[in-house]
Amino acid sequence: MKAALAFCLLAAPAHGLTLGLPAGAELTREVRVEEGARTVPVGPADGQVAPVDLAQGAITIQAYRVAGEATPAALMSPLAKSLTEAGFRTLLSCETESCGGFDFRFSLELIPPPDMFVDLGDFVFLSAREGDAYVSAVASRSARAGYLHVAQIVPLGTAPVDAIIAPAPTGPIGATLEAAGRVVLEDIVFESGSTSLPEPAYASLDALAAYLIANPDKTVALVGHTDASGALDVNIAISKQRAQAARTLLIESYDVPSRQVAAEGMGYLSPRATNLTEAGRTKNRRVEAILTSTRP
Repeated sequence: MKAALAFCLLAAPAHGLTLGLPAGAELTREVRVEEGARTVPVGPADGQVAPVDLAQGAITIQAYRVAGEATPAALMSPLAKSLTEAGFRTLLSCETESCGGFDFRFSLELIPPPDMFVDLGDFVFLSAREGDAYVSAVASRSARAGYLHVAQIVPLGTAPVDAIIAPAPTGPIGATLEAAGRVVLEDIVFESGSTSLPEPAYASLDALAAYLIANPDKTVALVGHTDASGALDVNIAISKQRAQAARTLLIESYDVPSRQVAAEGMGYLSPRATNLTEAGRTKNRRVEAILTSTRP
């Protein structure tokens, strides 16, 4: 399960269409053609060229730069979601080699560097259609930033597309982190002595990931805790392994940049309930997120 990125909106009133883009996306270049034609790939390159549709109408092409370490798939995720919600049918969704690699990339008409950058070994592509309206997009990244290229071809008479950048949301977890400095990830529960996460996804991690991706300047430490059973050194090791399990899930399944998350362990040194009852010991076996950023 991928974390849902916060987004900015591109509004096309004639179609009731909003396209989701990563929060913090900065428009680097825009090209508008009042009336024209553009090829839209609808299949991977096989040998030399990719099969295409010829779309005609008003064309808007935009390139965006997104600071941070989000993967191409994470950059594309909110756009794909918004197209599905708007009733668009996916024509092609692929990554690097499944697109056709080098041949596919060079069959695309893209805004050139430095406004748009594509790593030939790491990019994703999406094309979709609703009626006579087409959207195609490429997401990739350099060593320092992500890039997203969006082309829209819509019937003549459709209103021009304008970008409105939405503020990065905090959400309940973000609000608690910023107000209290810490939050317990309540749905992450461990059996006594266990360091593995039994579920592939957690609502608290989804919310934390959305906050971190939307706020790339923020950092957290995941801190594991145990009950008071056993020796302190063993419990400190177990608690750090619990925090590390949550950190790994955030990075690998939710695409949170690794630099934003650390993992530490406190053992049984910071209980939040009595260790004299099973209910209390269960509450003490937990992972907390601690906000470590020092600037608002």
